Amino acid sequence: MNTGMLLHLEMSKRCILECPKCPRTIHKGRYTIDDLDINHAKELVLKTKPKNVIMCGNLGDPIYHPNLIEFTKWLDNSNHAFAIHTNGSGKKLSWWEELYDSYVNKYNEMWFGVDGLEDTAHKYRVGINWQQSFDAMCLGVKKGKQVNWQWIPFSFNEHQIDEARKLAKDNGINLVLRLSGRWDSKNDPLRPSNKWLPEEAHNGNTKEI
Repeated sequence: MNTGMLLHLEMSKRCILECPKCPRTIHKGRYTIDDLDINHAKELVLKTKPKNVIMCGNLGDPIYHPNLIEFTKWLDNSNHAFAIHTNGSGKKLSWWEELYDSYVNKYNEMWFGVDGLEDTAHKYRVGINWQQSFDAMCLGVKKGKQVNWQWIPFSFNEHQIDEARKLAKDNGINLVLRLSGRWDSKNDPLRPSNKWLPEEAHNGNTKEI
C-alpha cells in the first residue's frame, strides 16, 4: 500500500460473528448498531486528504455497511488508496464480484481475517463461513486484486500454519501472520506456543510472512 497519511474509518458496527474476545461480544446489547454516514465519510476524506484509507472495524465489519461499494467507487475515482479488513463471511460471490469491479487502483488491498482452516477457524471466529471467505479471496486473486489472508496464531490453529502457507501460495494469496496480545493469562486456552507471542516476535523469533 502507498505510504503517507492514514485515515482509519469505522464503517459499521454490524458483524455476524461472535468472536469471544471482541468488545461487541463482551458488551453485547450495550451499544447501538450504527453505520457511518457515507456523506460524512466523504467529508472526512476530503478534509484530511489521506493517501490511504483504512476500513478496519473495532466493533463491526466494513463489508456489512449497506453503501460500502458506493464508497469504494468514490474512493477509487478520487484516487485515494484503501484497505478493507474483513472476515469475508455472509456475502455471495456476486456481491464480491461487484466490490472487486468497483475499483482499479493497484494499491487497494483486501485483508481477510481467517484464523484457521475449515475445521478450526470457527473456534475463535464464531459463526464464520470459511468456504465463503476463502472463495472471496480466490475471486479477488482471479480479478488481479491484492488479497491478504491474515492469520492469528492460536493454540488450535498453530499446527496448520505450514498447510495454510501452501494453500495460500497455491492460490496466489498472500498469507500474513499477525500476533495478538489479547491473552488473559498464561493459562488462557487460546494462547499459542511461546514462539507466536508478541514478546517473542520482538526478539526476532517470528515475523509477518
